[in-house]
Amino acid sequence: MSDAYHLSFSIGPVQSFVEQARRTRDLWAGSWLLSYLAESALAAAENAGGIAIVPARSTQARGKVTAKQSAVGGIPNRFELKFEGQDAKQRAIDAARTATDAFKEAWQRIADAVFEKFLTRDVLQRGNGTAEIWKRQVGSFWELSWVVGSPRNGEKTIGRLAAMRKTFRNVPATEESGVKCSLMPRLQELSGHLRRVDQERFWRALANNVGILDIGESERLCAIALIKRLFPKVIRQAVGEDVADELDQVVWPSTAFVSAIPWLKELTGTAQEKAKEYQQAAREAGYQDSERQAERAPEIDWATIDGTAWFATSVRNDEPGRRSLGPDPTEQLLKERRAVVDRLLAALKDVYESAAGDGDKNSRPPVPYYGLLLMDGDSMGRLLGELGSPENLSECLGQFSAQVGNIVAGHDGRTVYAGGDDVLALLPAVSATPCAERLHTAYAEAFRAKGVSADVATISAAVVFSHFRYPLRQVLSAAHRLLDDVAKERTGRDAIAIGIILGSGLNAVWSVPWRVFLGQETVGEFPLQPFHVLLDRFDPAETEGSDDPPFNASFLYLLRERFALLLGEGYDRPSEFLRFATSPDRRDTAELLRDLAHAEYRRRMPKNARNQRTAEDTLPVVEQLMALSRAWTRRPASAGSGATARIECDPNTFSFDGWRVARFLKQIKDGRVPDHD
Repeated sequence: MSDAYHLSFSIGPVQSFVEQARRTRDLWAGSWLLSYLAESALAAAENAGGIAIVPARSTQARGKVTAKQSAVGGIPNRFELKFEGQDAKQRAIDAARTATDAFKEAWQRIADAVFEKFLTRDVLQRGNGTAEIWKRQVGSFWELSWVVGSPRNGEKTIGRLAAMRKTFRNVPATEESGVKCSLMPRLQELSGHLRRVDQERFWRALANNVGILDIGESERLCAIALIKRLFPKVIRQAVGEDVADELDQVVWPSTAFVSAIPWLKELTGTAQEKAKEYQQAAREAGYQDSERQAERAPEIDWATIDGTAWFATSVRNDEPGRRSLGPDPTEQLLKERRAVVDRLLAALKDVYESAAGDGDKNSRPPVPYYGLLLMDGDSMGRLLGELGSPENLSECLGQFSAQVGNIVAGHDGRTVYAGGDDVLALLPAVSATPCAERLHTAYAEAFRAKGVSADVATISAAVVFSHFRYPLRQVLSAAHRLLDDVAKERTGRDAIAIGIILGSGLNAVWSVPWRVFLGQETVGEFPLQPFHVLLDRFDPAETEGSDDPPFNASFLYLLRERFALLLGEGYDRPSEFLRFATSPDRRDTAELLRDLAHAEYRRRMPKNARNQRTAEDTLPVVEQLMALSRAWTRRPASAGSGATARIECDPNTFSFDGWRVARFLKQIKDGRVPDHD
């Protein structure tokens, strides 16, 4: 029997802790806290004699909690260590218990810091068993599991055993009684009251302790959600005085501010001066200086007002006014407030017109959409087999994750999490897909030095574009569905899935293998263009007469009408493909659709251009368009075969979603997306 034993340690629940968030800071806090707690357990196990193999750990980091020095979490919720030599099995078991204790102690210290600072006597007096609810939730939330064993049958890790262990729950999941938490609906909110008036009294007292921006008017939080919300305010008491300054002063931009960043950066000269004057007026009207993240960007270090103040629809809704006027304002107060809002809107319109530049009759407001980017490495088992050891795998993943923060920041985004093969980031809409593309390249490069091809070292991505007002947790949930069910399952991994949320949910979903997105494949004999190049064909201009007519709105709408006659009912269901059978005795439907689009495209060309350019010359242009409407799939080659993955296009499928996505991203690129809040 081998004298080497491994300890695999897992922490849960991850999704309910990290993703149930209302604000961007909630999302960051859950991610960072989980990373910090995991590393507290990992460091304790290392100090008990274990050698970490997943994740990779430098000699300098061994036995230390390095999360204190970075605002980006990077330690996964599962880690594995190796123990060798005499009594290896018992030492691994002892280390598991030590790691469990370290995790619980770190969590309790954080919870105590929040409780002692904010749940003061006057708050507790307004609650009904608040201290008992707090103690119960803090003590029972986490599910810690571990397994000790020796790798068998050539396996490099005991991941299989760990997966089996996780099927046995330590504590059955239950739903608490009482009024539920606004963010974590399985748990009871902290006031403990059933009557709304009593709840309001409790939460008003707590809001007075923490500030108006930290507890929303209608929010009712459980202990876990409140810890995520407030621990950044007591981080030195919670995790120690040796935290880095960036953690002690952690600031997170709102989704509105993330959306507005490119526009704010474009404001120069007169436009910037007018924006500063408007910002001062917004402060006087009640908007808070909440976007401290701006101070870290030299180009926009002046733009610290709440991000919503840059959008006319939000100003019209007047949230500061509703807070300041109270529940029963007089008609005179309402009239005065409407006058304030009207003046703000007039000043903001002036900023928009200045942003458009001289000679442009149109105003230029900021784009009210941002992109949430989620990425996850594919086929870790095959990668491990190619690299030969988990240490090599962890080393490559560490090289990749070390680059993520700079790449995301270079695209004006903020990294929420970068650990191993996982990435979660928020970006301005215009830079979300370029950032995903750069990260895809960086991932492959991290493995190239170890001799692993880009066809094996692959990573899939989901990008969801959403209005900044849409609930963040629902955007994140949509991103996970796109990544797991669409990019990985339906498209075959090494893929990017793009979703657009308009109105009440996903309005379009488009997914292709990365090789298609990057223009490295062909349709028949026609080479595809990279997606970012093809976008420019979706010009919104309605003018005809160009030798290369754009895929503008009138062209696309006309094709939709023509295609409806051919395809019948159900031809245009967002997120779904219509599939049609081929017929041996007549032309395929796919060919008819292509030829119909081609004929309409040529009709829009000037007569002299049609005479000079044959149908063979223009057909590749239309093939590019039709490629966006078809289902693409990646078929991976079997391990050890030496072959590369096959990219397949099913011509007997059709969806408008690829066109919707391209047209929307072209509007984003041009900064011309209307705000339909």
